[in-house]
Amino acid sequence: MKKSLIIGIAFLSISLYAGETMYTTSVKNLFESSDSNARKGRLLPTSKVNVIEKHGNKVKVEIEGFMKAGVTNAIYFVKGKRILVAGLSKSGKFDIKKLSSSKDEDGVLWDKVVLTAYTKSNKLTDDLASLYSEAEQLFKNNCSICHPAHPAHEFTANQWPSMFKAMVNRTAIEKQDRHLVTQYLQKHAKDMKGE
Repeated sequence: MKKSLIIGIAFLSISLYAGETMYTTSVKNLFESSDSNARKGRLLPTSKVNVIEKHGNKVKVEIEGFMKAGVTNAIYFVKGKRILVAGLSKSGKFDIKKLSSSKDEDGVLWDKVVLTAYTKSNKLTDDLASLYSEAEQLFKNNCSICHPAHPAHEFTANQWPSMFKAMVNRTAIEKQDRHLVTQYLQKHAKDMKGE
């Protein structure tokens, strides 16, 4: 009986979150294995992860995105736009599988990939809408002090990071929330309809 209970608890702890789609609430470290504490990458807020299994305080995740052909240290949300999902160390030895290849509207070749990595099991949510709502409120409440806040759809996904960076130091948006707001603005930009 005790042995069955222990096996059941072990299985439950491994399967907690398993098979779930979650989103990162803040910048998170990526690790090559469940027992590694050496950060080999960073995952940005609002990034979608598919949880494969839980190992102690870490989860094994799959992250889909796009890599510019020949560039192995950055995964983007969509091809042709600088919406970063994950930045990877050049010394990292992650499992990255190429799913397909295609060109963007400028003729640049992109690989659709899936990265398998580990991250701590905290700061994950299944509620993307609440993350976007929090980012939108931070943006509107802080970026309308000196002038009317620009609508998210006023600029393109590639224009927003520099526009936001030029003004953010004049606001009360804390450093840990800046990536969240940038991701919100980029993913709601005028050229991101239906992405």
